[in-house]
Amino acid sequence: MKRFLLLALCVLPLTGVTSCGYRAGGLVNPCMEGVSTFAINMFDNETTYPELAQLVTSAVGNELQSDGTFKIASPGAADVVIRGAVTQASISRALVDWEDANLSRELRVRVYVSYVVTRRSTGEVIKKGLAVGDGTYFNTGGNTLTGRSAALSYGARQAASAIVEQLTIP
Repeated sequence: MKRFLLLALCVLPLTGVTSCGYRAGGLVNPCMEGVSTFAINMFDNETTYPELAQLVTSAVGNELQSDGTFKIASPGAADVVIRGAVTQASISRALVDWEDANLSRELRVRVYVSYVVTRRSTGEVIKKGLAVGDGTYFNTGGNTLTGRSAALSYGARQAASAIVEQLTIP
């Protein structure tokens, strides 16, 4: 009886995973049918944070690779090209250290990114949108400048994740 119970506890969760439509890589948004490779142009930066465009561009590439739905290719060989702009970013202090009022322990970050995906061969716009990276970053480091840089990186990754979700989820 114990063996049967143990077997049932091991097999039942697996049947749930196999029957829920899981597959490697993301789903494919209908507008992305036939697309397998992406080229990523450097995003423009319309904010006062000079490093933000590079952070978002890099994060979009990382997210596309980790999702597994699309491959990264050179601009001359890709099916589509994504380009965009970081249009706005904000960091606000959510929690100040009680011993040092100049040290922020918790930072709220929000990064707005607009993007356009075009077919390389025709220039046709197949998807455009706005993604927002929004979250809270806990500054466990020593100074506010390091915390600000880490929070911006976190916001860039959140925005990139939102872009890839818009490209893969129907």
